Parts: sequence; C-alpha cells; structure tokens
Amino acid sequence: MKSNPSAPQAGVSLWERISRDPNYLKAKRKLQARYGLPLPYDIRLENKKWLDWMGAAGKPTNKQAKRGRAFLKELHTLFKKFEVPEAWQADFIADLAGLSSSDSPMEPGSPKFNLSIGSDGNWKWECIVTPETDLANPLILELIQRAQKEYAGDPPGPSKENDNPHKLDWRPVYEWHKRHPLFTIEEIAKKINHLPQAVRRGFTDLEKNI
Repeated sequence: MKSNPSAPQAGVSLWERISRDPNYLKAKRKLQARYGLPLPYDIRLENKKWLDWMGAAGKPTNKQAKRGRAFLKELHTLFKKFEVPEAWQADFIADLAGLSSSDSPMEPGSPKFNLSIGSDGNWKWECIVTPETDLANPLILELIQRAQKEYAGDPPGPSKENDNPHKLDWRPVYEWHKRHPLFTIEEIAKKINHLPQAVRRGFTDLEKNI
C-alpha cells in the first residue's frame, strides 16, 4: 500500500480499507477471543486500567506482564501483515482492545500514547505530538500530564546508608522526584508508605548539601 497516511482523503480511505478488510476483521476477532477483549472502556482515556491489564506495573515474570508481552508481540505481527502505518497503531490497538468512540483515527492534534517493550525487556511508553497539537490548550496539557503520571510507575523507597544502617538515604527518591516533578510530596509519600514530613525532611537535608 502506497497511500500517504498524512493526506486526509487518502488516509481515511486507507484506514477503512484496513479496518474493514474481512481478513483483518477475522484476525482481529481471533485475537480478541484469545485475550478476552475488548475491555469495557476506551484504553486511550483510561490509561491506568490499561496498564494494569497489560501488567506494566508488576514484575516481568507475573501473569499479567507475560500476557501483555504476548499480546503486543501478536499485535506487531498483525500490524506488519496488514501494513498498518505506525502513526495509526495506537488507534488500532484502542479499537481492538477496548471500547472506541470512533471508527476512524483520533483528531490530528490529539496526542497519542504508545506502550511497548524495549530491547532491555522493560516497558516503555511514548507520547506522540504533531505540529497540530495545541500545547497551549489546558485540556491537552492535562491529558499529557495525566498520562505522564500514570506511566511513571512507582518511586523507589529510601535505602539504608552503608555507614549508618539506622539512617535513611533519600537520594533514590529525590532523584526520581526530579525526573517526575508532577508528583507532589504527599503523592510520593503515599506511594512509598512514608509520612510526607519524613519525605520533605529527607529532601531538605539533601538540598542543603547540593
């Protein structure tokens, strides 16, 4: 297929040719039956629920993570067979895995979120924006920031200092916070099961020595 996905008329035609292809629909239904899909929500809007189903937050060896990796592997095979453009894969996954409010790609300016497995075997995600994405729109920014928090995972807890096992080293938590500034001290404290005062004091002590 040599249609240009960036051209609106050709793009819609290509989308319909793929999504309505009887062979694609047959493969889609088989994949859905194998994994108990679709889920009862739009995975583009319910990122946390989707991550939980994929097992992205758990250990790589748990049942959900294994299922998620197997699902992605079969998806990539399906996309390659039917030549689904990379820019549309997130929408095709949303249509296959959950309830989608549309049978065509999301608006050109909408950010897209892709979940995949890196070469190191760990989950990774990416947010795709285009020149049409209005980053000055508070709703768009809220959507991106919400996804950033949902895909961030959990911070590490403080470690015990080697020379003083009764004292905690807050550097791992502090460095995680610097990489994920959207999280408040209270949110971090809840995630690592510590009091906010303890986290704040640990950060303050570290900053005095920087």
